[in-house]
Amino acid sequence: MARYLLEEAGLTVELQVQIPGMGHLDLLVDGLLGVEADGYAHHASREAYREDRRRWNVTVIRGVPILRVTYEMLLSEPQDFVRQALATYRSAQ
Repeated sequence: MARYLLEEAGLTVELQVQIPGMGHLDLLVDGLLGVEADGYAHHASREAYREDRRRWNVTVIRGVPILRVTYEMLLSEPQDFVRQALATYRSAQ
């Protein structure tokens, strides 16, 4: 859903991009903006929480801003997601 919304907004989206030291990134927009779609089931444990912070810090160090979105946001507030993505993308250019 996130990929579709971003492509409809005119952006180029890559899926499951490997970031050295981080692992895979759900989406990479025009090589400048990362998007992680987080579901509660995979992020509810203390261990998953710590791993998410570690991964996020790697992207910050590498200069890749990350938007973290939920399925609920994509479903109920798609325009807000696109607005946030476009604003973050433009600031990263």
